[in-house]
This record gives sequence, C-alpha cells and structure tokens, in this order.
Amino acid sequence: MTRGVVACKKRWYKINKAVAQFAGCYDQASRNIRSGSNADDIKELAYKQSGDSKRTKVSATGAYSSSSNPETPLADEPGVDSPVCPQGSKKSKRKGKEKAQMSEDFSERKSSVVKKLSLMEDIKNVREKELMDREKERKEENEHRAKIMAIKEKELQIQAAMKKQELQAQRYIKEMEIKAKEREMERMAKEREREMDMQILNADTSTMSEKRRALHEIACEKIIAKWFT
Repeated sequence: MTRGVVACKKRWYKINKAVAQFAGCYDQASRNIRSGSNADDIKELAYKQSGDSKRTKVSATGAYSSSSNPETPLADEPGVDSPVCPQGSKKSKRKGKEKAQMSEDFSERKSSVVKKLSLMEDIKNVREKELMDREKERKEENEHRAKIMAIKEKELQIQAAMKKQELQAQRYIKEMEIKAKEREMERMAKEREREMDMQILNADTSTMSEKRRALHEIACEKIIAKWFT
C-alpha cells in the first residue's frame, strides 16, 4: 500500500526522533562509562538509559526505536554533543589507550620490581660484605691473640731458661767457692805440716839421747822423702 506524504513525514519524524534519542543516550553513556569497558558495555548502558526493552530495529542501518522515557536528551537538543566518530573508531582508540596504559603500567611495575630486586641485591651484597669483614676482623684478631700468646709463652720459656741458667751459675759459683776454700784449707794444712816437718828437720840433736836421736833420724828421712823426692 502506497503511503501519502503526510504519513511518510510522520513516520520519518518518529524514526528520526528515536534515533536522535538513542544517539544522545549513547553519547551520555560514553562519558559515564567506567574505564576498561568496551562498545558493547556502552551500548547496553545506552539501552538502559533510553528505556528500550524490546530493541526493535526500524531501519537498515541497525538503529533502534523506543516508545518510553521521553525525558532522555536528544542528540540535536542544545547542550548535547553528537557522536563525532563511529563506534568502531572509538572502540579502536579506547583499546589503543587501554593497551598503552597497560603497557605503561606494566613498564612501571617492571621497573619498580627491578629496582626493588636491585636494591635487595645491593643490601644482600652489603650485608655479605659486612659479615665477611667481621669474619676477617675476628680471624685477624684471633691470629693476633695467638701470636701474642705465642710470644708470651716464648718469653716465659726464655725467662725459665735464664732462671735455670742463673741457678746453675750460682750453684757452680758456690761449688767453685767451696772447692777453692777446700783447696785453701788443704794448702794451709800442708803449709802447717811442712812448717812442722821443717822444725823437726832443724831440731837440735845435741841434747838428745841416743834413742831419741835415732827416732829423729828416721823422722827426718820420712820428711825428706815426702817433701823433696
């Protein structure tokens, strides 16, 4: 059945109003949607805002009509921006931004992890060096103490040896002094004995009896044999 001009105008006005209403809802949903959402999420939110539950297509382009929620802003009303880019372009740009943001976040996290690992490695190396230095100092201190103990032990041994030598020297000197005294006493005894023997040899025999003179001669022979032979 052929439609008249008036009927076509009314039909077109109805379709154009629904399209403009959905375009306004879609633009508003694009501004209010959370980050990380895609075009399907925006479209779903636009459907909810426009109050269309049946989603009946009215044109070959895929537009949807709505019979409810007349208060929804239209794309051609003042203060409402019309969509500039097609849905595919917005989705592509949004995905590109999301990928760039994810790549940047990953790079930052990776850099942060690398810095933390590097810092932990530096701290570990510093602590290991401190432990090695302490162990080295402890070892050197023990070696120093061992050397001091060895030196003191050697000094004690030397002192003991010197003390022993000193005691031996004192004992030897004392023995030599005793022997010297003994020799002196022997010499003095022999000297007295010699003097006595010399007195016997030089005794006056003129007043002696025959018997005593005979005994004197025997004594003189022994004295001469002892001292002069």
